[in-house]
Amino acid sequence: METVFTRLDQEWEALSRTPSIRTDLAEACAIAGVRSPSDLIAAVRRLAAPEADAVLACLAAAAHEGSKVAARALLQLLLPGTCRLAARWWALGTSEERAAAAVAAVYERIRHYPFDRRPSKIAANVLLDANQDLARSARKLSEDRQRTAPTEPDRLVGRRAEEVVSAADELRDVIDDAVAAGQVPANWAALIIATHIEGDDLPSIARRTGTPVRTLQWRRRAAEAALVAGAAA
Repeated sequence: METVFTRLDQEWEALSRTPSIRTDLAEACAIAGVRSPSDLIAAVRRLAAPEADAVLACLAAAAHEGSKVAARALLQLLLPGTCRLAARWWALGTSEERAAAAVAAVYERIRHYPFDRRPSKIAANVLLDANQDLARSARKLSEDRQRTAPTEPDRLVGRRAEEVVSAADELRDVIDDAVAAGQVPANWAALIIATHIEGDDLPSIARRTGTPVRTLQWRRRAAEAALVAGAAA
């Protein structure tokens, strides 16, 4: 299944093989010890923290100076963390809507990252800032829904009393209640929604997040068991 994240992976694969990109990423490649931008992402993810941080700082500095290529490379490096943000903020909508919102928030923070004031811990800072942006978006969305929700009887006229709620909607409601009650972690609940409702699969999620499939399987089973226990209580 093609998603926002797989499309970004495909885009980067093509972009990184473009000859003109070598100049923009020459310094970052040198720090990472690779010759080609196409090897940069995998190499940085294998590096120890200090060396990886040096590459991120190089890219962040270039992005701060206006390099869109450096900003795009940094986004690619931060996709695992971005994917985790998308899973966390399930209140923002479907998996694709959450992914799009998370990617937009992270990229915006990259493009406007204050490198001169925060030259270290680039990944943590960008993702933390993006998380705060997503939290504000989620609150605003919730407030907008409350303002527009019909509450007066005369506004309910014309709605079918026998309107059937789909199984997917019912499952979402159960999951929302369980997350709100603290019975299931939000990112575990997101696995159920992604795989059982939205047609995503665990191997794809594993590749995007860098999490082993078995770990995702365990989390989903644990979340499902918690939902069952909550329903039986």
